Amino acid sequence: MVVKVKLFGVLKDRAQATDITGLIGVMEMDGGKVRSISDILKTLDLREEEVSHLFVNNDYSGPKRPVSDGDTVAIFPRNMALLYKWYFTKKQ
Repeated sequence: MVVKVKLFGVLKDRAQATDITGLIGVMEMDGGKVRSISDILKTLDLREEEVSHLFVNNDYSGPKRPVSDGDTVAIFPRNMALLYKWYFTKKQ
């Protein structure tokens, strides 16, 4: 199982430079090791306080949201916070 993780802003540095995607800030993770967004944050050594918005397949999500094979997770840093919480329902 593979989960694609896209990191934005200052978080791009957390993606490994040698990742197979070849794109800055984009990496693939073994889905056998990550079952939720929280697991991804732990793997990247990110605290929840460092991130503002999380998305799974373009759905505004919370850190406890499970991830599945083929999912794309987008992680935005605190300094790129937007007004999503007022307009979109967060899926846990």
